[in-house]
Amino acid sequence: MGVQRVIEFETVSAEGAARVERALAAAFDALAEERPDGVRPAYWRVPGGRRFLALIELAEEDRNPLMDLEATRRLPGIIAECVEGGYPRPQVVERVGDHGFGL
Repeated sequence: MGVQRVIEFETVSAEGAARVERALAAAFDALAEERPDGVRPAYWRVPGGRRFLALIELAEEDRNPLMDLEATRRLPGIIAECVEGGYPRPQVVERVGDHGFGL
C-alpha cells in the first residue's frame, strides 16, 4: 500500500456539482481505458447535495499517474473553479481499520 490522501469539498452551486460529476465521469472513463499502474482513486458524493469526498492512493509518493491522462489532469482545475477558495488541499491519512473495503 502506498500513500493515501483524502480530499473533501463542497461546490458553491448545484451546477458546479453537476460539472464536477461530468468531469469525474470523464476521468474514470479515461482510467478504465488506460489502466495506469500506481494509483487508485475513489470519489463519493452526498446524495442530493454538493459535498464530495475522495480517497486517492498513490503507490509512490513522488509519482502521480493521474497527471499522465488529460481527463484526470484537468479534474483538479475543474474542481477549483467550482468550490470556494480553489482546489482543496489533499490530506495524508492512515487507515486504522476497515472491514471488507479491500482498500
